[in-house]
Amino acid sequence: MSNEPQSAMARWQAILQTPALVAYFRGVFNQIGIQVVETGEQFTVAHTGEQITFAPAIHSTVDFVVPVTVAQVQNLVNAASDGQIDADEAWQIVQVLFTPMTKATLQTPVLADPLIQKLAGVEDLLHIYLLNPSGGEAATHTLTFAKGQWQVTPGLHGTPRRIYRLTPEQALLYQRRIFQAAQQNALWTWCQFALWYRQWRQTVSTPVGA
Repeated sequence: MSNEPQSAMARWQAILQTPALVAYFRGVFNQIGIQVVETGEQFTVAHTGEQITFAPAIHSTVDFVVPVTVAQVQNLVNAASDGQIDADEAWQIVQVLFTPMTKATLQTPVLADPLIQKLAGVEDLLHIYLLNPSGGEAATHTLTFAKGQWQVTPGLHGTPRRIYRLTPEQALLYQRRIFQAAQQNALWTWCQFALWYRQWRQTVSTPVGA
């Protein structure tokens, strides 16, 4: 019998894929690349709509790449091992995906379009908090728009013009809406997203200095 530790991919493959677990990630991504920081292991996770599949190496078609630690691999195993996701488990999952998902979606060129930004009413420096339902420290990142593109930085930097405080469910709702718009990638779809975003932000954020 081999004494080698089980790979991260094998550990995630063993998670029970209940309808609830598959539905939780539906519409969040099609394919993501996973890099395990300590071991260098790389693999691709794909969501077909009906199941989640795994393949060695990171495919060129992934939506974004997520660096994870061995501890985060185990945290996701613990969170999803029974095929159900409660509030604390959702936070453990989303805070790993939080910054990489945002970085990937904001790279879409249309989001730098002045028309879309005006429709959405987007400010150029935002602080984002992903709230921990247990009351622990929130995961945070800073969004900055400069020189025609968005930058996403872990942690809080600079003086924000708006502060967002999101539950894991609200963060996933945003990701589903922007990912859907990116998949369709039509001007009308992006205009619809911008108008939705302008309304949605009123429920999850506060302007600074208003």
